[in-house]
Amino acid sequence: MHSNNLVVIILTYNQRQKTLKCLSTLLGGKDIPFKVLVWDNNSRDDTLAVIKKTFPNVLTYYSQSNLGVAEGRNAAGTMAIRELGATHLLFLDNDIEVEAGFVKALYEPFESDIDLGQTQAKLRFMHDRSLINDGGGARISFVFWRVKPVGFEETDRGQYDAPRPCISCGGAMMVRSDVFQQLNGFDPLFGPFGPEDLDFSLRLQKAGYQAMYAPKAVGYHQVSHTYGEGYSEEYARHKSRHWLLFMRRHASLREKLAFYIFGAPILLVQVFFREAKRGNLGAIRGLAQGIVNTKRQAK
Repeated sequence: MHSNNLVVIILTYNQRQKTLKCLSTLLGGKDIPFKVLVWDNNSRDDTLAVIKKTFPNVLTYYSQSNLGVAEGRNAAGTMAIRELGATHLLFLDNDIEVEAGFVKALYEPFESDIDLGQTQAKLRFMHDRSLINDGGGARISFVFWRVKPVGFEETDRGQYDAPRPCISCGGAMMVRSDVFQQLNGFDPLFGPFGPEDLDFSLRLQKAGYQAMYAPKAVGYHQVSHTYGEGYSEEYARHKSRHWLLFMRRHASLREKLAFYIFGAPILLVQVFFREAKRGNLGAIRGLAQGIVNTKRQAK
């Protein structure tokens, strides 16, 4: 069907069962030819040993340190291009199970559009497969510090079944290898906690390429929150710093002014009272630290 070399990249870290289930659905259905590279970010649960036994054709690499998402994907992408001759890279989170033909559906739009640099899958929730997790990338409000996937938590009635341009999220997206190299991959400046994926898609579009939502590629996402119940000091520090850097890089002058005049004061008051009520002074401290340190991290 095609002469390109497609490589699916899956990162894992102490999530053996999720990774095995992801691989089972990815490799268990009819699809076009592709290779799989599992990059293990220094797990301690023998993930790769089980993968090698269960899926002997899956390529694996064990990192001696946890590189995180952005740098782990960059390292895996570089390896796939250098050693496997990848022309297209599909970055797939290991907590996603996919329907048959997933890779084909993400690849097909590239065959008819020379300006296309990236495609994005449709994701439904794992816990309720009738609900949409991502129906066409992200909607971003720079003014009020909001990022929300298209169709989030809506019942899927086919309302997002038409391909459309999008700002792609990184959990299930394919990118041309030459474009990935041109952009130097994901920016590790946004690690951990993101939004390295949104930054990548926006940089891709600024470079003259298109990002397209491909609704025929359907996956089911087991949404989890690593930092879970609390709004920790570390989380608040990183998130505030990353948002200001992200906004500085991609927001318009009008959006930046509106954020500092309207959005930021409202958000600061909301966070202060919410976390003070919880007795979570660390989150307030982390938020302030992130804002203060942004200038030093911007360059």
